[in-house]
Amino acid sequence: MTDIEIIKLVFGILLGIGGLVLVVLAFLIGYKYLVQESRCTARIRGTVIRYTRAYYGGEDSGVHLPVVSYAVDGEEYTVTGPKYKAYVTHTRRSPLTENRMEYEEKGQVFRVYNYINSVAGRYYNPMEELYPLHSQLDVYYDPDHPKCAYVLRYCNNKWIFWLLFLMGLLMWAGDVAIQIVLV
Repeated sequence: MTDIEIIKLVFGILLGIGGLVLVVLAFLIGYKYLVQESRCTARIRGTVIRYTRAYYGGEDSGVHLPVVSYAVDGEEYTVTGPKYKAYVTHTRRSPLTENRMEYEEKGQVFRVYNYINSVAGRYYNPMEELYPLHSQLDVYYDPDHPKCAYVLRYCNNKWIFWLLFLMGLLMWAGDVAIQIVLV
């Protein structure tokens, strides 16, 4: 094998596998955002049972989303939300600052303003104030597949699917171009 053939083989395998992984991830992670808006037409009341362990908006945000439990036809389901397109955190630390938090929602962007005492700082979860434990929230679900659901309102994150899918296709196109160009 010549050096060119080895390069074509190695890049062909790497780009082919990389493209496949991205396309599979697009369907595993992002496909639900394509179908949720049109399929989730039934509404039911769910109960906040806990909050996620993961931070949304970075470690300094203190945002842990509610986990909402709901039942359809006697079967229990859980969904995390309400979700936002983006989480923006502004943190100010000072030894003279009182620990407090402010937040606002604008156009599916959740902004958190943390004022933290740098000596004895404490982060607050704004979701605990907005959606306390055991509070009731509207859950919209797909009547045919009740596990497909969202809380309160649809979060338009279709870009996740399209980003992963198109990057996978771009990698495959790059693979084909390398195979053709390096003759």
